[in-house]
Amino acid sequence: MEKILLIATNACPLLHGKPTGLWLSELTHFAAVVVDAGYAYDLASPRGGKIPIDERRKSVQGQVASDPVNARFMADPAFTAKLANSLTVSDLRAEDYVALYLSGGHGTMFDFRSSEPLQRMISQLWTGGKLLSGVCHGVSGFVDSVGAGGEPLVRGKRVTGFSNFEDTLDGSRRELPFLLEDALKANGADYRKNWLPFTSRVETDGSLITGQNPQSARGVGEAVVLSLASRRARAAN
Repeated sequence: MEKILLIATNACPLLHGKPTGLWLSELTHFAAVVVDAGYAYDLASPRGGKIPIDERRKSVQGQVASDPVNARFMADPAFTAKLANSLTVSDLRAEDYVALYLSGGHGTMFDFRSSEPLQRMISQLWTGGKLLSGVCHGVSGFVDSVGAGGEPLVRGKRVTGFSNFEDTLDGSRRELPFLLEDALKANGADYRKNWLPFTSRVETDGSLITGQNPQSARGVGEAVVLSLASRRARAAN
């Protein structure tokens, strides 16, 4: 069974006095698509161990009660065990995976760019021809990633991710270490976004698939499954 590597944040800084971290649906909605398509997955984080769940907007219980996909996964002891004790990126091998997914949540803005093990993993997967994907603030993990020649991975690529306007509406703009839209543009990305905030948008540019916001997590999963199927079909021919 082919396996996809899912990455979530370890960071849970306070934003407006409340802890951030992983936005749960950005992990579960992607996972639901790939699991239902027959893929296995590992869940890892930059440091390993506990993955904090963002509760700024809604408690974990509220996120479960209002979202059947969240409820499905949080009722699975194997999944909750992965959240409590995720794998450490530095312990993993790029060759064991067909694709990578960077889940979101504001916590990612505080550890994805600065994690050397995660950056090495991204570069190894990219140079190995594997599929890279991410959603919302998780796309921050690709901002500084480089290819074999040291060139920015996002340079000249169509990408999306949480927009400056969405961070303004969320009320978190002034408390973040950087703005994702600005950072992607600064490193040469062809950044795209929906003018209507918090609506699904997915960009596919070769082996790089990105989603704009939490509403895009399922769409990213669908694009990954489609791209992997296309790769298998080409290989069979």
